Amino acid sequence: MLRLATLLLFLTSLVSAVETRVGYLPIHGPIDDGRAAYFKRGLGEAKKQGMTHLVVHLTTDGGALSAGQAMLQQALASDGPRLIAFVDNRCYSAGSLIAYGHHEILLTKEATLGDIGVIKMSADGKMEYAPEKVETVVRTLLRSAAQNRGWNEATLVKMTARNQDLYRFDLPEGPKMVIEDELPSFLAANPTIKTESKVLLLGKDRLLSYTAQEAVKAGMATALVDDLDGVYARLGVTKTAVTDLSPTSAERWSWTMAEVAPLLAAAALFFLFMELKAPGFGWWGGLAVACGVGFFVCQFALDLANSFEVVLLVLGVALVVLELFIIPTMGLLGILGGLMVVLALLLSFMPTDLQFDMSSPFWAERAAQAMTQATGAIAVMTIGTIGMLLLLPRLAVRSRLADAAAIDATSAGTIEAANLGGKTGTARSDLTPAGEVEVEGHLYSANADHGQFIPVGTPITVVEARFGELVVRPT
Repeated sequence: MLRLATLLLFLTSLVSAVETRVGYLPIHGPIDDGRAAYFKRGLGEAKKQGMTHLVVHLTTDGGALSAGQAMLQQALASDGPRLIAFVDNRCYSAGSLIAYGHHEILLTKEATLGDIGVIKMSADGKMEYAPEKVETVVRTLLRSAAQNRGWNEATLVKMTARNQDLYRFDLPEGPKMVIEDELPSFLAANPTIKTESKVLLLGKDRLLSYTAQEAVKAGMATALVDDLDGVYARLGVTKTAVTDLSPTSAERWSWTMAEVAPLLAAAALFFLFMELKAPGFGWWGGLAVACGVGFFVCQFALDLANSFEVVLLVLGVALVVLELFIIPTMGLLGILGGLMVVLALLLSFMPTDLQFDMSSPFWAERAAQAMTQATGAIAVMTIGTIGMLLLLPRLAVRSRLADAAAIDATSAGTIEAANLGGKTGTARSDLTPAGEVEVEGHLYSANADHGQFIPVGTPITVVEARFGELVVRPT
């Protein structure tokens, strides 16, 4: 009896060791940096929890090529659970690229997939196909997926190879698909096969797509299922036993905030500028910190920013502060600090693994995208700053800079400043280069000409009025 009990215990532990553990990871909507970061997190979590299978529910019309490429490579490199792509609606472009990195593809009868055409939007809003250099990379990715996961290589490549014909040769052992690029080597390896025996399946300027039934018949999908429960039934589990790896609230928040990230960056820069215009850490500075933290938290969640960008930004701001308040260097530290801030902003819009990899075919695309977003943020900040400078003389917040006890005069905001060129006065605060000056008994917001440092009490001469404030230099 003791031996029997021991045997039963051993068998129970053996069954437990191979127990099917399934995870569910939905990816719906555009393929972007947020989904790529989420997919990476999901793969890691599934492996960490010892799952044997991970069902990835794909519903997408595609998205960013660089994000899809990253997700495909993550799938192919995964040494965790067996990956099963489930499509019950549609899965196109970057979505199909990801799907064929899975071990199995299960479709409902209504599902469609394919068409991995690489397109980009031109400056005038017209869609056009990417150059051969980029398409070659995608074809290579698809060949890698086919070789690693067992899909038909020529058929898969035709989903993106719009300028190549796809042929079929009916051989004794079964049909053989050959893409145009591989035709010479195929015929050389099979000299008994005549060129005339090939059948054209799909010509140039056409990309391959499948209905669910067509995909299964062609061997480009594993099987048909009725629904998600049908997927679980194939795996021998019920829905209640599946671990849900859906996006967290923080991930969903980051995806939403990603759409306004450039505005957050612009707001942070604008509020920082206003704080520097109004020395002393106040509510401008608090707003700058709040917007900056929101921006970087969002970019961290999207795997676009890391500690390097934060350090670069802090150093840049520190140099600007040194220039303005501590060690005036005729603008040298300020310019260097400004460049560091701009670089930190630019890098925060690029995927971490692409930032300095100029050999990547996706680097130019992402660099241009990052440049557009960063430029947009700076443009919004500039427009906002100009507008605020025009309004600043009329805002009550300006009164905190005025030494009202020392000057008994009408508010500077009500005085016309445009005709003060050549007038003299006195610096009523350190100009670093922003500060306050008194001219003809009135207090004005002023900037030192050429960014120089002008100590309080220094006689000054008005050079011009610009954006509602004076530009002055030492008399």
